Amino acid sequence: MSIRTRLVIYFLASILIPSVLITAAVYIGSTEIINKKMNELVEKNLNSARLIVQERLEFIDELMTLISLNPMVQEVLSESPTNNMADNVTQIIKLDRALDSYYLSNYYASPNSSIVPTIYLIDRPEYKKYDISNKVQEVSAIENEPWYQTMGDKNMIIDAPSGNGPVIIAKRLFSLRKADKYDYVALLTVELEKSGINSMLSTFKPSEGSRICILDHNNQVIMSSDAMTGEEEELIRSLTPHADKFQQVSLNGEPVIMSYENLDNIDWKIVNMTHLNEINSDQNRLTRIVGFVLLSCMSTALLAAFLLSRNISSPITKLVASMRTVRGNNFDIDIRYNKKDEFGYLIQQYKRMIRQIKDLIDKLYVSDLNKQKAELLAKDAQLRTLQAQINPHFLYNTLDSINLFAIKHNTPEISEMINSLANFYRYSLSKGRNMISLEEEITHTQSYLDIQSIRFGPRLRYSIAIVRELRKTRIVKLVIQPLVENSIIHGFAHKEGELEIRITATQEADRLVLSITDNGTGADVYELNRLLLLNDNEEKSFAIRNVHRRLQSTFGEEYGLHYLRNESDGMTVRITIPANYGGESC
Repeated sequence: MSIRTRLVIYFLASILIPSVLITAAVYIGSTEIINKKMNELVEKNLNSARLIVQERLEFIDELMTLISLNPMVQEVLSESPTNNMADNVTQIIKLDRALDSYYLSNYYASPNSSIVPTIYLIDRPEYKKYDISNKVQEVSAIENEPWYQTMGDKNMIIDAPSGNGPVIIAKRLFSLRKADKYDYVALLTVELEKSGINSMLSTFKPSEGSRICILDHNNQVIMSSDAMTGEEEELIRSLTPHADKFQQVSLNGEPVIMSYENLDNIDWKIVNMTHLNEINSDQNRLTRIVGFVLLSCMSTALLAAFLLSRNISSPITKLVASMRTVRGNNFDIDIRYNKKDEFGYLIQQYKRMIRQIKDLIDKLYVSDLNKQKAELLAKDAQLRTLQAQINPHFLYNTLDSINLFAIKHNTPEISEMINSLANFYRYSLSKGRNMISLEEEITHTQSYLDIQSIRFGPRLRYSIAIVRELRKTRIVKLVIQPLVENSIIHGFAHKEGELEIRITATQEADRLVLSITDNGTGADVYELNRLLLLNDNEEKSFAIRNVHRRLQSTFGEEYGLHYLRNESDGMTVRITIPANYGGESC
């Protein structure tokens, strides 16, 4: 009988029969444990969360009722609208002071943010003229809000849009100056940040992976203790009003406990979703005990097989581990095997092969570095040679002479073009600097656009909208102008009519993003972005790849160019650079 056959017989005799008996006992005993944990952890915590949410909404309702009955508030609401500035300012100040007394910071109803009531008065258009208080406004400020349009004739509405927007609680205010009639004169709103309720929901989770969320009347998730996946939201939204309040469903093949409760006085539901294996800690403990017993039996059964197979598997394991190391580009291996057998010969040949591969890679790497260095030196020498051929003083004197001649003969167009051309070359040279300020780069680009505007006439229009603070940022020289030139060349290629170019800049965290947008015929942005990643020396799109590489060479691989297709005509190229770069001085 072979070794493999004997190992199989020992394993079946010592493991299979005890495993079946133990598994059956554990299954029967764990059923009661699961039911107990579901009742204690899920239902209790869900009810507690529901009560807390209801109490906090009721607190807001009571707060708004107190505000509506405040004597100072009622005094202003009872007054008729007027055009008198002094009366309107006095009314706004009174309402602002009254609302200040109800300002709540870090209160239990919203522990992560303050509660600031806001009053929107009806038929008080004069209030819009006075920027005195952000808590007292005219109702026209919210007439276009979706929640206001759905309010209709309701006296109170609670709106919780999907996303991170706040919960809006709005309540109508009535004038009490007539005992037999209540006039609707204002709308009181309170914004309740969802983060506070989400944080509260998180404290009532039965387990770390549980999800407690609140659904509106459309079964849309409006608040949740944690961010949820699309599958989780779809499963929760599938709940029907008449579904069992406690049920077991499947999510991605795993059992999940779903339970929900309806909130009083509002058409919302609070739902809990917990993975069964997370709340079943007792069963897990039993599983560990079973595993320990099974492991002990398996260790006894496999001891003989292990002793027999050890001499065979040990060298193979070392080879496999070494191959994993080599796969991670680490060729420094050390396999110790002193026996002079077939495995010893195999390991020696393997080590010799790895050394040869490492030597070849080192030679190729050094050769590639030398090649790149030679190419960079050649390009640098070529650039310096071209720059050396330009005599700035001779060029500027010549342009000044032409300018004076144009002024003398009353040709302002030629004079304007000469001045733009002089500025263009002055900033192109930049006294030999590689880094200049964004202000200088924009001036250089504007000179180029002025020249092109004279060429194309009214067919070319451009605008530059960059605030002064951002213009102090340092940037690599000759970045924007080549991209603008590219927009003009390709924008007019097959386009009739006008070409508009817009240059803007925004700061996003620690980055400055420059955008060049045109309405030209455009190009394949996917192909342009692919060309930016190429490392060959093709002449196709060499200009944009040259700009992209210079930006990455100066600032890092995470910076550079990226093309986007506009929603209408044309495209946009985004230039990303550090907002505060500390490199070469301008």
